[in-house]
Amino acid sequence: MKVFVVIPARGGSKSIPRKNLADVNGRPLISYVIEAAAAAKRVERVIVSTDDDEIATAARHWGAEVPFMRPPELSGDAVSLGPVVVHSLRAMDELGFRADAVVSAQPTSPFLEGADFDAMVEKLETTGADSVVSVQAVQHEHPFWVKRLDGDRVCPFNEYTNESFLQRQDLPPAFIFDGALFLRRRHVVEAWTGRDFGLGKDVRAIVLGGEKSLHIDDALHLDLVRVVAAQRARQAGR
Repeated sequence: MKVFVVIPARGGSKSIPRKNLADVNGRPLISYVIEAAAAAKRVERVIVSTDDDEIATAARHWGAEVPFMRPPELSGDAVSLGPVVVHSLRAMDELGFRADAVVSAQPTSPFLEGADFDAMVEKLETTGADSVVSVQAVQHEHPFWVKRLDGDRVCPFNEYTNESFLQRQDLPPAFIFDGALFLRRRHVVEAWTGRDFGLGKDVRAIVLGGEKSLHIDDALHLDLVRVVAAQRARQAGR
C-alpha cells in the first residue's frame, strides 16, 4: 500500500500568530510532527501543504517535502481539512505519485510517534476499512454528565443524561476524535463532497490520549506543550 502523510500548515493563524513556527523548546512547532511522520515505516513520503514560504523553508529543513504550494483559495480561515487533503492527493498524482491512502497529521499535535502512523496503516490494511482515526477517551466531559440551561435552571441535556453515574469510573467508555491523525483511502478522498468529514462508512480507530492527544488551540495550550516538551527533553538528556 502506497501511503503519504500530508501536514497542513497555513501561514495565517488567528488564535496564535505564526503558530506553526512557534518556538517549542528551541525548535519550530511543525518540526515535531515532521520528525514523527518521518520515523514511520509504513508511509513513503511526508508532505507539508502550506501557502507560506517561511513554513516551507522550515519544513524542508526538518525533513519534509514541499513539492507544491497551497493555492490561495485553500488558505483562508474558513477552509476545512477536507479540501486540503483532496488537493494534496491530486497534486501528488500530477507529480507522478499515486497513493492508495493519505494520512493527514496536524502540526498542533507535537507528541505523536512514528509507531502511531504505522498502527493506523496496519489497521487500514488488516480491516479493509475506509478510514482510520485517532481518538481519546472522554472523561470529565462525558456526555452522560452534560447539562443544558433553561434560563438558569439546570436540566438534562437529552434522554441519555443520567445522574446515577456519580463516579467517573462508573461511566461507560466514550471516545472523541482528538484531531491528530486521519487516514483515508483514495476512494474516500475522491468521493468527498463537503457534506461530511469524508471518512466513508467503515471507520476504525486507534486510541491515543495523554500527551499524544494534546492539541494547540490557544496560548494556554501552547504553554502546556512547551512545558511537556522541555520535560521530555530533560528526561532524554537533551
